[in-house]
Amino acid sequence: MLRITLAVAAGFLIMSVFVIATQVALLRYLFHTAPGVDVDLLPPAYFLAYGVVRMLYAVIGGCVTAAIGKKYEAPTILGALMLGTAIGSLVVNRSGEPVWYAVLVGLVGAIVATVAGYRWLGRLPAEVGR
Repeated sequence: MLRITLAVAAGFLIMSVFVIATQVALLRYLFHTAPGVDVDLLPPAYFLAYGVVRMLYAVIGGCVTAAIGKKYEAPTILGALMLGTAIGSLVVNRSGEPVWYAVLVGLVGAIVATVAGYRWLGRLPAEVGR
């Protein structure tokens, strides 16, 4: 149980650090604005780029969690934690993101992290459609 807890914490921490660092870098270097700027002033390309990056980091977080936890419960718990965090962020909405974006990225991110962890552990076959 301790191993799964540490695996989920490590995956979530790695994902969070990467997401925050990428957000700061995107805003500062690609969109030439400061972090904390009004979201209404950001172009739609920012939301697309940031969403894609968050999905990539969800895959990394799911794989790290599965690699450390070595059980199927670890990525499932990570996905549930991500979903709970997304719901909490949606209720508080301090980031100022559009509601549809917060719902979509939170839900898809939790699913992506869980599926990536399952694939890492070999629970899902490589060719799902056949």
